[in-house]
Amino acid sequence: MEALIEALLNGLVQGLIYVAIAVGLTIVFGTLRLVNFAHGAFYAVGAYTGLVVAQHYGFVTGLIAAPIAVAFFAVVLDRVVLRYFYDKTPTAQILVTFGIALVVEETLRLIFGGTTQQYPTPGFLQGAVQLGPIAYPAYRLLFAAGVLILIGLVWLFLVRTDYGLIVRAGTRDRTMVQLLGGNIRQASTIVFALGAAVAGLVGAAASPIYSIDPGTGFEFLVPSFVVVVVGGLGSFWGAVLGGLLIGELYSLTTLVYAPAANVIIYVCMALVLLFRPQGLLGESEVIRQS
Repeated sequence: MEALIEALLNGLVQGLIYVAIAVGLTIVFGTLRLVNFAHGAFYAVGAYTGLVVAQHYGFVTGLIAAPIAVAFFAVVLDRVVLRYFYDKTPTAQILVTFGIALVVEETLRLIFGGTTQQYPTPGFLQGAVQLGPIAYPAYRLLFAAGVLILIGLVWLFLVRTDYGLIVRAGTRDRTMVQLLGGNIRQASTIVFALGAAVAGLVGAAASPIYSIDPGTGFEFLVPSFVVVVVGGLGSFWGAVLGGLLIGELYSLTTLVYAPAANVIIYVCMALVLLFRPQGLLGESEVIRQS
């Protein structure tokens, strides 16, 4: 029973990381139709930025610096490179964003080396909380609560602001929004930076839990794409549901039979594609264009 409870909590923490990355992926895809394989690089850049700043100025300062640095990086990337590929084929988008991800990974390797690093949990956040029969690390619970709040704030941005309205409308019918005078490109740049900042902040906040290396971005990116497919392309709550489902599925499978953990999430994706191709909470293209 103790192992099961711990596995469920670990799955929640891991699933929330997938959610944070997948939310940015699905919003950008829904608005711009951009397949962004560089999104995992935002997580890695945020993790390393937070690590470096925290070592010199403290953990909290690192959490502040990481999303700012990653958002700035995302805006530069959008203005210099990605804007020329929004209207290209998915193959071209995949190739260019995958290339950017490789450049970022090798740049991080050049600067920090290939050694795995992990920032120790700050002293004031150490300790455990008694949850029934188990004592669970307090920082992991705080991290999970923080990500949930962050996801809630992103949702409020989407439903309570003009930019969010344009993005949500653009997700359903981008052409109509442009015909009505909505500046979907400007709104998309802001949302692109927001999604990157969220990934960067979570990367920095997760560094005391998961070790980081230059390939960390890809390690979390691939499951996050599975999350997007399972939840539904362009669906915010689909990304949330898919992330939690995949995180728990991975953790519980690790508990039962660890070698199958990396396989089961792809089996889940295959089943969803087979029986509900638009994802659990996604809409079919026929509905979206009607």
